[in-house]
Amino acid sequence: MAWSNIGIILMVCLLKNSSCSEVLNTTITTEFVRQPTVLQDVSAAKDFISSNDFAIIAFVKDSEEPEVKHFYTLFKNHPEWDFAISTSPEVLQHFKIESTSLTFFRQVDNTRTDLVLKEYQQIDTAKMYRFLSINELRWVTSYNSVTAVGVMASEIQVHLLLFVNNKLENEEETLKEFREAAKELQGQVLFVKVDALLKSNERSMAYFKLQKNDLPKVVIYNTENETKQFFKDDEFTAERLKTFCLGFLSGDSIDEDSEKNEAKTEL
Repeated sequence: MAWSNIGIILMVCLLKNSSCSEVLNTTITTEFVRQPTVLQDVSAAKDFISSNDFAIIAFVKDSEEPEVKHFYTLFKNHPEWDFAISTSPEVLQHFKIESTSLTFFRQVDNTRTDLVLKEYQQIDTAKMYRFLSINELRWVTSYNSVTAVGVMASEIQVHLLLFVNNKLENEEETLKEFREAAKELQGQVLFVKVDALLKSNERSMAYFKLQKNDLPKVVIYNTENETKQFFKDDEFTAERLKTFCLGFLSGDSIDEDSEKNEAKTEL
């Protein structure tokens, strides 16, 4: 079964099962409630999408629909995300919206997915949250039991994995370099940060035969043919990471003894 099909199945499961223990709808309490960006025209919508690596838009056909209230609860509870909302007929027509939907636009693999509210019974804020959480892929995605669904469902088959043990030294500067490289390799390589302290990531560590004292470590991995290669440079710069990835993509720098598993394994 293709990884994309598995991702779709899991997404449906998560949306329909409000008791999934792996996905938590953690409510963030804040005194200041940020309002969603109101998109009045197509130009504003395009600008919002291009300025966010994970843009979330509520397209509303009828503001009187009872489900619309869940949008505002979601906006209030999760200020960590940038939201926008549009009721403009021009905008809805441009994006071919026929029914009220919660839509995300993902830059890393140029993906758009619509959660059409009328297609799900008893839609609520928790189910909307799960829909977004499992699909939240960014220029550098933090890997865990929730984002694993989106990572494995992505059509990008080559993943550059940054294994870390707690916090990296100069982490912000390092992640900035990774983001720059990810933008240069948009649609070719998915950049993923794997925290070794998360119990759910122990399987990933074991698969690549890594110990915590080996970290930080970078490895590139092809989910289709199971080839992998470790980055041997100690300096994580965007240019060196890009060169490393391009070499792997071309097949020129894959180690001859790269191991392959008989069965495909989720990272």
